[in-house]
Amino acid sequence: MALSQKPIHGQCFGDQAGEPAWKTKPSWYQISSNDRMIPAETEKEMAERLQPKKIITLDAGHASLASHPEEVTQLILEAASSI
Repeated sequence: MALSQKPIHGQCFGDQAGEPAWKTKPSWYQISSNDRMIPAETEKEMAERLQPKKIITLDAGHASLASHPEEVTQLILEAASSI
């Protein structure tokens, strides 16, 4: 992953953002209980603020897409099929 990730472009810090999609569109959320980048409690607080249709918690670190692809895929498929 370190080879494929690139630094964020500086312009991103100055661009204007519009209304967040989570305020008007349905959302689903996955919490990684062993994330050492974003504490699980913070993830839970963010999830509750979104009021998602579903929250799942995985015994995963920050790269949950890589370590738990089946569970994350199922959440995405569930979300996609409901809209």
